[in-house]
Amino acid sequence: MAGVQGSELAVAVCNAGGLGSLPGAMLSVDALHKELTIIRAGTTQPYNVNFFSHSTPVFNSQHETVWRAALKPYFIELGIDVNTIPEGPSRLPFSHETVEVLREFAV
Repeated sequence: MAGVQGSELAVAVCNAGGLGSLPGAMLSVDALHKELTIIRAGTTQPYNVNFFSHSTPVFNSQHETVWRAALKPYFIELGIDVNTIPEGPSRLPFSHETVEVLREFAV
């Protein structure tokens, strides 16, 4: 649920007895720190933070153009403005900076 869910849902799930989860792959280091601060303040229950382990893909504008053209009928059908969709990779690779934030929160 990366991109549509954050600390609020994770806290609610934790406090309801489930394992709340924070998708971390789309968060900058600063945003990750902020979300973990909110979770820490909102619950004492265990929670999960998930990431992807990959190298950042090289952006290819030709491939992007082909995919956007193929998906255009769906964008139109669903009323999605293609200009609001960021170009390029949106999932950040796991990094040393991320590890330092996680250490602070003992996740």
